Amino acid sequence: MNAASTKLLSICRSLCRGLCLPLAGLLLTYACNVQAATPQERLLTDLSVWVAAQNNASPEQVQAAPLDARVQVQGCSDSISFDYPFANHDSVRARCAKPVWQLFIKVKLAKAQNAVVASHALTAGQLLTEADLELRADFTPAAGVFSERAPVIGRQLKRALAKGQTILAQDLENTLQAVRLRQAMRAGEIITDASVERLTLQRTAASPTVWLGSTLPIGIRLARDVQAGQVLLSTDLAETRQVVVAAINLAAGQMLKPGVLKLDAIEQDKLTRTHLFDMSGLEGSELIRAVRAGEAIRSADLRPALLIKKGELVLFSVGKASEFQVSVRLEAMQDGRLGEQIKLRNSESGRTLTGIVSGKGAASGM
Repeated sequence: MNAASTKLLSICRSLCRGLCLPLAGLLLTYACNVQAATPQERLLTDLSVWVAAQNNASPEQVQAAPLDARVQVQGCSDSISFDYPFANHDSVRARCAKPVWQLFIKVKLAKAQNAVVASHALTAGQLLTEADLELRADFTPAAGVFSERAPVIGRQLKRALAKGQTILAQDLENTLQAVRLRQAMRAGEIITDASVERLTLQRTAASPTVWLGSTLPIGIRLARDVQAGQVLLSTDLAETRQVVVAAINLAAGQMLKPGVLKLDAIEQDKLTRTHLFDMSGLEGSELIRAVRAGEAIRSADLRPALLIKKGELVLFSVGKASEFQVSVRLEAMQDGRLGEQIKLRNSESGRTLTGIVSGKGAASGM
């Protein structure tokens, strides 16, 4: 045991005399973990941090060549110092002052590769969509990593994955989830969930152009006539989608309401994740910028509307209208948008309450 570990254990034992047993156990566990790190592990960890700092890189990028099996790394009571002894920076010299020793270690920086990871927690059996996937840099990719999202979309997961976990080939079922039409449809008709049924195809037997979306995009139309029972192909889909656009010129700060919006077609290759495909649920939102008539409205253009202004009287309600509800007029002490918590004041008693904005000039008790 080195001097640092001995000192830490001594501190832990002193603290344990006045602490409850669970906390004492945690402290001792931490001390044991610290002492469990071998001199070689400590050396390689410090080496990765130093090389990454010198190259404006991540420690995960640093790859050290395996040390000769005959080399036994000694513990160092002081910090290990590092430097580049040669101009090519292929090797790093590690030196310890007490006891005196030095080692030369070959290093290199791994290049980042794209890896498809879960954008949020995923469950076993889930059909993967583009929204479930994102690309991240991976410096040490494992076997079966996907560098693009396309081969993963429409596949079914064998096991649950946490947010940020890399999706590997062995995590996916060897089948694809496709859809086929229940009845014949003409070019230009909108495809709905009611007009299709789901089916499972063996991945090896499926056409490379089979459509793999697990959820039908809102407003998607057929590009050509399709017969009943036909498996839907990506080439069957129109290159345009219906998106939400302004029906008239709209000003920044204007609240959205029926009559100021409409659906219009846009080319498929111009779509982004910020486009809106359905007008429902947009009431109560306001624009943060001016939008011309016919211009697409995106999610980034909207925010919850200002429903309560500081100083105005607000109808504050507690309880359910269908059962028992008490309402009183209170003064708003701050502006509020839908779902926000704001301070309200009873002008008679001077008492301050907190409410959640529930509508225009209305708030509910927490």
